[in-house]
Amino acid sequence: MVIKSPYDLDRFIGMEYFITNTSGIGGKLRTFYEDFYVEEIISPKCKEGDYLYFILEKKNLDTLEAITKIAKKLRISKKRFSFAGNKDKRAWTKQIISVYKLKEEEIKKVNIPSIKIHVIGKGDKIKLGDAKGNFFRIIVREIENVEEIEKTKIQLREYGIPNYFGYQRFGTTRPNTHLVGREIVNNNLKNAVLYYLGKPFETEGEKAYYARKILENTMDYKLALNYFPKNLRYERAMLSHLVKHPRDYAGALRRIPLKLRKLLVHAYQSYLFNKVLSRMIGEEESIKNKKLQIIGYKSKLNEIEKEVLEEEGISKENFKIKSMPELSSPGTLRNACIEANIEYEIKDDSCIFEFSLPKGSYATVILREFMKSDPLNY
Repeated sequence: MVIKSPYDLDRFIGMEYFITNTSGIGGKLRTFYEDFYVEEIISPKCKEGDYLYFILEKKNLDTLEAITKIAKKLRISKKRFSFAGNKDKRAWTKQIISVYKLKEEEIKKVNIPSIKIHVIGKGDKIKLGDAKGNFFRIIVREIENVEEIEKTKIQLREYGIPNYFGYQRFGTTRPNTHLVGREIVNNNLKNAVLYYLGKPFETEGEKAYYARKILENTMDYKLALNYFPKNLRYERAMLSHLVKHPRDYAGALRRIPLKLRKLLVHAYQSYLFNKVLSRMIGEEESIKNKKLQIIGYKSKLNEIEKEVLEEEGISKENFKIKSMPELSSPGTLRNACIEANIEYEIKDDSCIFEFSLPKGSYATVILREFMKSDPLNY
């Protein structure tokens, strides 16, 4: 019998069930950034080309932050950099970056705390999605019930690992991207703007929380702009637009870069995928060798997918977004289940897990099956 998650955050993002019924080992992730190690699996062909390849090794920075710092040191545009995928901030990560027409000796002079650069050659531009996957080595500290580790591993091998979209997909300190996406899909752009700017979470910083509360309580864009921290640059850009054009909600949303706007719709699609997968697990339907829709306007839906959309009060046609056609999505397929060769080693009150996952799959989805602890520990 599967276990229903007792955690609000799990249910909030559609991860309603564990597929294993073990007790869980508890524990904490990321006590130190080095505890969460991620290495990209990618093999670019080094040859003559306009792009210089280097391994970016970083700690406590996401990929865009690291590239921005490197570009600033080199005094070049960050648009010259390209990579296969964004890596976690709260981690120790390695990935390959390509940069257009830069000399090896130039990048070797870059010296930035928490960043190491290892030049490996030249070739063609590395594009989003080029990586095959990622290797993980993760330390879970303060564990209990160590006998449950092998039991959980056996069950995951038997039932399959649910290919849920993990916590990072929705935002870690403020997991609301799917709520904004839902309002865009429903053509409620005013609500989308207010969900993006308001709706504070206690897990975010005090200044941001207070600024969002001021906006919600006053609906005064000019006043709120005085309180939003400078690091919330997209929120500030949206507020500046609304001060001049108070009812132009589409214009306010377009102050967010297109890639990030698309991620808002994708986050809602991810939530729907999680809901469908949860329904299958809750009904103890096998998830092995099955694909589910990341629902879009061209999707061919099964009965569970139709049920979830009906409960949400939308249809697949909603994903052809008339008010913002650039965010329309035809949909695609995603594996319901993933397989991974999970190795582990117990040391005192810690467990070191090692495994590789295909691109687009989340390590925390595996670890939650072993830990079954509060998602805030992830």
